[in-house]
Amino acid sequence: MLIGNTDMHVLTLLFIVFETVMFGYQFLLYLSRPQEKQRVYYLILLVLLITKNTASGLFPDPRIDFIPLIDQYILTYGAGFMMASYFPFYFYKAYGIVNLRWHATKGIFLFLHIPFFFLFAVTFFATRNIDTSINVGLAIPSMYGLILGYVILAGIKKRLRGQIERREYFELIAVFLAVIPYASLAFCAYFRISQVKEVLLTNGGFIFISILFIRNSIRQSREEYRTLQEMSFAGTDINLDPSFLIPDEIPESTGDDFRSIQAPREMTMDSLKLSPREREVATLLIDGLKYREIAEALGIEFGTVRTHVQNVYQKADVKNRTDLGRVFDSKQA
Repeated sequence: MLIGNTDMHVLTLLFIVFETVMFGYQFLLYLSRPQEKQRVYYLILLVLLITKNTASGLFPDPRIDFIPLIDQYILTYGAGFMMASYFPFYFYKAYGIVNLRWHATKGIFLFLHIPFFFLFAVTFFATRNIDTSINVGLAIPSMYGLILGYVILAGIKKRLRGQIERREYFELIAVFLAVIPYASLAFCAYFRISQVKEVLLTNGGFIFISILFIRNSIRQSREEYRTLQEMSFAGTDINLDPSFLIPDEIPESTGDDFRSIQAPREMTMDSLKLSPREREVATLLIDGLKYREIAEALGIEFGTVRTHVQNVYQKADVKNRTDLGRVFDSKQA
């Protein structure tokens, strides 16, 4: 079923409407919490997906005479390539997969963009046949997309090793189902699958990404709420009964002596006003643990660890782990 006098299927339009509503809702959440980088990456994904759905739904259409047919092909495949180029960057940022850095920043240009546009241009100049040019241009990107999918899945499997050992497979399966459609974008474009199949494939992957994103957001909100509760309870205990720490009959100078025997690291954390969870993260961070190891040690999500680390850096006015260590060393000296 097509919409009006266009080639856009009603299913494509439904996905566009749904994703536009999602974008509006997530953008409002971003405005309330602009420090959440994960939401920014998700919003970019939504914009690219809406653009791709619109372009692939409307173009190419010979009846649209105010846009040259060759430009319609460029819009359609350009939107698809932008989508295919972004998904490795999204997983690189969302899951902190170091092995994806090269592919997300350089590989997509060397094996996706350059081969397609170079081979497409040369073939089109020689044959003046768009279909043949597209087939030749998509040959290398199609194979690279499958290789890229394998690299992502291998990285995700390593990243979720702790969950796999605990036989918790939900996130692993969801990521697999999210990655496969995007990894096969260029491959499917090579075989010219129908609009409905393409929409179901790409937007199906997006649905699984959304499930993971919302799930992690809920976990992070719960973790932050629990941290606030811990801070509130700790503050209540101190305010209700300060004599519990320093009895009235002990001279004021004794209180200073009491504080002076605290561990230097704890005193530094007190001066930085770190929350209970931030103290745990900062301790493990200074001890040299990686984000993934901290997440597994504390039983929290990777993204939650990154949020706590950013908060610690901000309170300590530093930009990296080394500078944070210097702050603690200087305060202990």
